Amino acid sequence: MAGDGASVKVTDDGVRRAMERMRLGMPLGGSMLPAMQQIARAMVTGAQMRFRMQTAPNGQPWSKSYRARTEGGQTLSMSRRLRNSINGQATGHSATVGTNVVYAAIHQFGGVIRAKAGPFLAIPVTPAARAAGSPRSMEGLHVAQTLKGQFILVDSKGQTHFLLRRQVKIPARPFLGVSGSDAAEIIRIGEQHLMKRWKG
Repeated sequence: MAGDGASVKVTDDGVRRAMERMRLGMPLGGSMLPAMQQIARAMVTGAQMRFRMQTAPNGQPWSKSYRARTEGGQTLSMSRRLRNSINGQATGHSATVGTNVVYAAIHQFGGVIRAKAGPFLAIPVTPAARAAGSPRSMEGLHVAQTLKGQFILVDSKGQTHFLLRRQVKIPARPFLGVSGSDAAEIIRIGEQHLMKRWKG
């Protein structure tokens, strides 16, 4: 990933061997750039498909987000900003895929977010709260406590709009990486490129 994101290195042995065969098998003066551009596009497609399939590259299902569990819809897909930010780049010897969205790394790898500006994080759990962005932008909220002892912000009708937490653990939901089908497509692209170069 670029910018404030993170990076993922592909170590799939089958893909690495295929890329080495392609490099060694290229005719003198042959360029690998067209193949690398195709591979980058294939990796972007694979990453974007994981948002639709809700699975990691290894096929493990993502854990559902609170919003997806309570309101329906898909995890990490409310605004589609993260999915749509994924892009690929290619050179004559490499293909990369990533995103510059700041919060991408916490979703790729998981982690803990702790309150910094105050004692609690205010987590919006309704469309109105998400639209407001902050409890300060919603009038009439007051602190309440659930039977389990958790603090919440509710309106005059008792509806919960924000959960108050000292920290939140975000589970890893990997979207960057190479799945089995991605690896097969990368190998196919490499072999097809080699055949074209030698026939040409």
